[in-house]
Amino acid sequence: MTMIKAANSDDHQLLEGILPGRSPAIEAVYELALPAVIQWVKENNGSEVDARDIFQEALIALFRKLEKGDFTLTCTLKSFIRIMCRNLWLSRLRNKNRQCSSLEEVELVDLDIDIESRLEQSEKEQLFFKHFDLLGEKCRKILQYFFDKMPLKQIAAKLDTSENYIKKRKFVCKEKLIKAIQTDPNFAELSNQ
Repeated sequence: MTMIKAANSDDHQLLEGILPGRSPAIEAVYELALPAVIQWVKENNGSEVDARDIFQEALIALFRKLEKGDFTLTCTLKSFIRIMCRNLWLSRLRNKNRQCSSLEEVELVDLDIDIESRLEQSEKEQLFFKHFDLLGEKCRKILQYFFDKMPLKQIAAKLDTSENYIKKRKFVCKEKLIKAIQTDPNFAELSNQ
């Protein structure tokens, strides 16, 4: 007999339904996580077909974990599936020229070890880069120089402007980025995990 534990009851019910292969549970998992996976894969050099393929692989890997028993989900099921898909897709991109099975590679990574913190970090990074990439070119350059620990004087010289302008612009760009991240619907979800 398998022991399935989940942080919330809805996820627990879905996991209980996946193991015997109940269609309503599987359809609910598709509705829950597939749209986010499609969006992320498309943003990362893939297509909807790629995303659906990766999603299938992730569900198979999840099913195998459930079959082994004693499965504990410490984050949301949606987040767990998204990070599995992310790992599979990044693995596929890295190994495009090699013949390999992405599913086998992802199963080598023990997803149960510190999964919650890895999921949160990965999703926070995705959220940050999503909004960072939407900033104007000048804002991105200024912030990137600061992230690279470039001295203020050097940044001003590179951008052919004054240090005071760079200080003000950095503040404005940083505030714009923070506001964009905090108003993103995924920010609230990540904050509640």
